[in-house]
Amino acid sequence: MTISIEKISYQNQKDLRILESVLSTWFKNPKELNWTDPRIKYPFKFKNWVSLTYANNDIDSYVIKSDDWIVGIGNMMIVEDIKCAHALHVFIDPKFRQQGLATQMLDFLEKKALELNMEIMTIRVMPKNEPAKQLYEKKGFKVKGTSKWGSLMMEKKLS
Repeated sequence: MTISIEKISYQNQKDLRILESVLSTWFKNPKELNWTDPRIKYPFKFKNWVSLTYANNDIDSYVIKSDDWIVGIGNMMIVEDIKCAHALHVFIDPKFRQQGLATQMLDFLEKKALELNMEIMTIRVMPKNEPAKQLYEKKGFKVKGTSKWGSLMMEKKLS
């Protein structure tokens, strides 16, 4: 299996069509969708997903490809004035989990954040999403509070 990480854009129409197809397939299961973003209600509506988060041009989006097939996504918003990179929607296709792909995406996002001289990385996770929570803790993230939507806010100092 050949793995690559490529930049994509929710502003690019070709990327948008591909992302809509991929995400609509992944989020047919309400549990998967709720683990990702509690603001998004089932059934998954791609345009709502984009309008809630990706209308902001300050978000860099990446896909993990396995042999040219998208198997994961990761997004990061840079907040320069506080030197913070916020990881958004790190998600791996359920059929490709337990292969270290989420770890690869987190490592990639962290490297990008360091290249931009960010000092902190944050991420949110639903409390019931134990696998993701365990991964983030293993990668050095610590719980710093709870968001108004009930997700855990986690933070890691970058070095």
